[in-house]
Amino acid sequence: MRIFSLLLYVLFSTSLLADCPQFSVHKTVTLKYINDGDTVTLDNGQLVRFIGINTPEIDYSNKRQSQPFALAAKRLLEEQAKMGDKLQLIFDQTKFDKYGRLLAYVFTRTGTNLGLLQLQSGLARHWVIGKNDLFWQCFQNAERQARLAKKGVWADFSPLKAQSLSLKNKGYQYIRGQVTAVQQTNRGLQLTLDGKLKVNLNRKTLNHFKTLGTQFGLHNSILLTGNLRWSQGQLQLSVYHPAQILP
Repeated sequence: MRIFSLLLYVLFSTSLLADCPQFSVHKTVTLKYINDGDTVTLDNGQLVRFIGINTPEIDYSNKRQSQPFALAAKRLLEEQAKMGDKLQLIFDQTKFDKYGRLLAYVFTRTGTNLGLLQLQSGLARHWVIGKNDLFWQCFQNAERQARLAKKGVWADFSPLKAQSLSLKNKGYQYIRGQVTAVQQTNRGLQLTLDGKLKVNLNRKTLNHFKTLGTQFGLHNSILLTGNLRWSQGQLQLSVYHPAQILP
């Protein structure tokens, strides 16, 4: 363990105390339609996908079959903005997704951060995709407060236990486990949770954690999220961003 000093705790003080930073608005637009809790349509037909959050999906063929709190997330936006209202957009490093949607942090004309509001209300989950992480620390803190208060989507939250994982659990998951092994690899660091789940962190991700003052050690209990997969005869999960380790 020459490169990293592995202590017996994980520090999250930086993210827990973080307020949303202030940035200049990049563009003012006009709202035409609210599609769901994290997508709106502008008056020019352009779809805007909110950065940093994911709200439950609406089933437009039968709204009664929508995911829990999907309609509530849409209603929350409808309470904040109406057709014809001005919205303010802040962009991040990637401006469009593969579907052609404009990616932005969306604010009302009075400055309400709508993505942050969804997280605070427990109507969205926080995630980081690619390099778009401008507000990740304050978003993560907002999600944590909602999760601890068991609001909305977090009312019945129960993460999987690493020791009980099986092949049927593949896909995007929330997992809690204890670090039972730490091993440096050619690509970075590998943690083993409960002797079963391999968690891989590449060197770039580790440098990000070091900047935050986050250190991993044996016997820590950690809560993390990501895409669980079966690889090389083992259950594995890759951590690409500190937002995947939940405080």
